Amino acid sequence: MKKTLAALASLLSLVLLTMPTSCYYDNEEDLYGPDTTACDTAAIRYSVEIKKILEDNCNSCHLPTGVTYSSIPFETHAQLQEVALNGKLVDRTNSISAPMPQTGLMDKCSRLKLEAWVKAGAPNN
Repeated sequence: MKKTLAALASLLSLVLLTMPTSCYYDNEEDLYGPDTTACDTAAIRYSVEIKKILEDNCNSCHLPTGVTYSSIPFETHAQLQEVALNGKLVDRTNSISAPMPQTGLMDKCSRLKLEAWVKAGAPNN
């Protein structure tokens, strides 16, 4: 019995040691290729581009009427501007480990538009 158990343990060890192992990380560029669409960040307006990005990605958690309100409101320009100018907006929207939205990084062009708007001082335009 002991010989059988020892043989099985040896066989199991051999199987486990010879099994291929690897890590696989999904990467948007690897999956879909490089982003070839142009992203115009020259004249970003809060009232047009930024509000659209918020509607598409943020409002469900950052409006008091949102489904999963986070208690960090983006209801007014001043509220968003505060988060933008302290660096948290761009940091979180570009974070791989703690992305905003929490479902994963928004598209690259939206992130570039947010960055351009913040670099311009997050104006109410």
